[in-house]
Amino acid sequence: MKRIPILLAFLFIAFSCFAQVPARDTVIKDTIQHVVLDTLEVSVPAGPVPYRNSATKVWEIKHTRIALSFNFKEKTADVKEWISLTPYFYPVDTLVLDAKSMRIDSVLLVTPNGKVKLKYTYENNQLTIRFGQVFKMGFNIDLYLKYTAMPYAKTSGGSSAIRDDRGLYFINTDYKVPHKPAQIWTQGETESNSHWMITIDKPNTRFTTQIELTVPDSFTTLSNGALIKKTPVIKGMRTDVWKMDMPLSVYTAMFAIGKFKIDKNNWRGKEVSYYVEPEYEQYAYLMFNHTRDMMEYFSQRTGVAYPWNKYSQVVVRDYVSGAMENTSASLFGEFMNQNAREVADKNAEDVVSHELFHQWFGDYVTCESWANITVNESFANYGEQLWRNYRYGKASCDELAYNDLMGYIATSAFKDEPLVRYHYDSREDVFDAISYNKGGAILRYLNNLIGDAAFDKSMNIYLTKNALRPAEAHHWRLAVEEATGQDWGWFFNQWYYKGGHPVLKVSYDYNDSLQKLIVTVKQAQEDSNFMYRLPLKTAIFYDRDKTVIDWEITKKKETFAIPYKLGVAPVVIPDYTHILPGELKDGKKMMQWKVQMTHTDDYISKRLAVNAASKLLSDTNSQAIIDLALKDNIHPIRRHALTQLRNTTNEKYQKRWAEYIISVAKYDSDKLVRAEAFYTLGDWKVAEGKEFMQKATHYSSYAIAGAALEALSKIDMDTAYALAKELVQTDPKASLETSVWTIIGKKGADEDIVLFEKYVPYAFGSKRFWYASAMNNYLKNVKSDDAFKRCTEVFATFVANEGLRNFRSMFRGFLFQLATQYKSDSASEKPEEAETAKRRFELMRPFLQRIIDEETDEDLLKEGKKKIRELYE
Repeated sequence: MKRIPILLAFLFIAFSCFAQVPARDTVIKDTIQHVVLDTLEVSVPAGPVPYRNSATKVWEIKHTRIALSFNFKEKTADVKEWISLTPYFYPVDTLVLDAKSMRIDSVLLVTPNGKVKLKYTYENNQLTIRFGQVFKMGFNIDLYLKYTAMPYAKTSGGSSAIRDDRGLYFINTDYKVPHKPAQIWTQGETESNSHWMITIDKPNTRFTTQIELTVPDSFTTLSNGALIKKTPVIKGMRTDVWKMDMPLSVYTAMFAIGKFKIDKNNWRGKEVSYYVEPEYEQYAYLMFNHTRDMMEYFSQRTGVAYPWNKYSQVVVRDYVSGAMENTSASLFGEFMNQNAREVADKNAEDVVSHELFHQWFGDYVTCESWANITVNESFANYGEQLWRNYRYGKASCDELAYNDLMGYIATSAFKDEPLVRYHYDSREDVFDAISYNKGGAILRYLNNLIGDAAFDKSMNIYLTKNALRPAEAHHWRLAVEEATGQDWGWFFNQWYYKGGHPVLKVSYDYNDSLQKLIVTVKQAQEDSNFMYRLPLKTAIFYDRDKTVIDWEITKKKETFAIPYKLGVAPVVIPDYTHILPGELKDGKKMMQWKVQMTHTDDYISKRLAVNAASKLLSDTNSQAIIDLALKDNIHPIRRHALTQLRNTTNEKYQKRWAEYIISVAKYDSDKLVRAEAFYTLGDWKVAEGKEFMQKATHYSSYAIAGAALEALSKIDMDTAYALAKELVQTDPKASLETSVWTIIGKKGADEDIVLFEKYVPYAFGSKRFWYASAMNNYLKNVKSDDAFKRCTEVFATFVANEGLRNFRSMFRGFLFQLATQYKSDSASEKPEEAETAKRRFELMRPFLQRIIDEETDEDLLKEGKKKIRELYE
């Protein structure tokens, strides 16, 4: 599964007043734990976080056949299911199956003489069957179950990684929202497929499947494996039968139903298909560009040909995460919906490669327990980097690797647990930057230590020896040891089974009289009693002359003496290959950073030099570094230099670089570099670029056009507003659309209410955030009470129609905040301000009430009613 942090900057700004910084998680908690037991609430001292073992295998499911028909309006499914299973090892007379939010009609044992009713109980989302006899290992039994799946009958849960856990989703099947397609799809990870399929819902459960879907003829279906039959049933309806004859992990079983268009290709004779909305049919091959090349590349790197009979990718609405690696059929959120201009600026190729590599790591071999989720996610994370390196070169790969590592480092102050975690509160907790980013960084480190050939052989051993089975990090270690003939226990102990990360502080003492440099390296991590073993490559530069040597850091403090050469003082780059899965605090002087910028050719070395220079622009060496970076042949370095310069408010430095940045905005070969140049000029309010900014708003690149319009708005809001009104008619996308609506919202013109009424009903995907922000600004700035009332009504409809509970809560938060502000302003000492606040506070009341009246989530309903009472009673 790919976690997509949706518009984190936007969310942080919009809701920072509600944010709380979590405390560092520990295995033993000394806080008070709050427990809710039905209607009785008690508080008890928290004990240790329990050990999370792999699920005990009492039964083994061999095959599941399931037939579903759907009630679109009620959002339920009528289900018939046949399960073939056998005792795993010990004799057993009872079977416990996961069955969430269901109404059970029949539980029968299928025998040669017919079906026999079985005694069962159904409580706490589990179906317990008592056979009245003991079955031994090797004895196969067949069950027939008939039930109704009711995924919306209870309040759903969720987490930051997977925002909802109802398993089966009915999207606009009541056709309440105009212009939005009706769809039905599933999301199994972590243990949510048991909302529509009675099963043993644990990651170490595998079985073959036959999934039968009865749908209207106008709908298309997708599921695991092959579509083996399409049968008409009643008028206007048919049943599609999908069969997967290789055992899959239960959480990767899936189906998707919608009015999709299918773009089909093939790879080595296997179908490769893309299921998209009709509007995006012509762009499907661009949205999923290079899928077949990735399949070939990953097959060659692992030595295991893509193992499943086909590979399909489908895009759905209101998806609850980023994307999901269902076996042979990955599912993606609507962020994938892009036209050619959007893809040309920024595609979603990292997500595509992530989910595809999961078909090997996660589907072909699956984590045995959620404690070991990193054996799925770290490989998918690293797969993104491998693909980038292969397709786009080292600089592109290094940029992704660096950003991933920094993402982990940024969160480690709050949470820095072991990569393999047997102690956690909720299984959702392990879907984080540790399992993903840190895990990927550790694989990158290991790959560099043992070399590509050994790493590829290790992957091959791991995949072939554990094919179609669950596995743990220990299996990966054994594969590495078998491939290399070396013991890697020390490596796994410090990286997989210990929390935290190394922090190296490097200082330099140049002694000109002795013609010697003393480099001191200290391990300064928080866990000061643990010393890492860190093999690293270190580069020594004498001007352009470079030597690479090996360091192995094992002590708290180590020193290295490096002589001058012919009077030239050396410049040292520790961890020259930049593979350390931790922090390196480099104490170089700016002159040494300039040498690093001048004589290295890799992205990370240059980026680190730019980072250092941007903190001390008064130094002439820093300015030289920025000059070099702005002209560097690696375009992400040029972009990063501009990003760093945006932060300076010193007019002296702005004047120094403004003219050159104007030329970058006009002529740079990279679209994103040009866009960043426009953002910089706007932040600096460089009026000389105004005319060209106006022209650039009509460029084919949405990134450039959007940046130019935003920059123009900071220099000449009236001109930018006039352009925004013109551009809104052209159906802008991506960053141009964001800029257009941000400007219209800030302007708050009475007549623009018709634009919100016209365009907001079509908002989907990330557009929803920008429309919400624009409406919020518009409500704050508009003068007319009529326009205010109409926009509040549009906003209320927008909130009520939002399918995801977390986003619905977020969007209505704008309105509640605004109402709270008006209530406060009603007491203003300025009569006109107080009167306006009172009117608008009352104007908002029926729309806030409507939002609450239409709320279907019990928790949000309760919370909303409380808020209404606080505001108006």
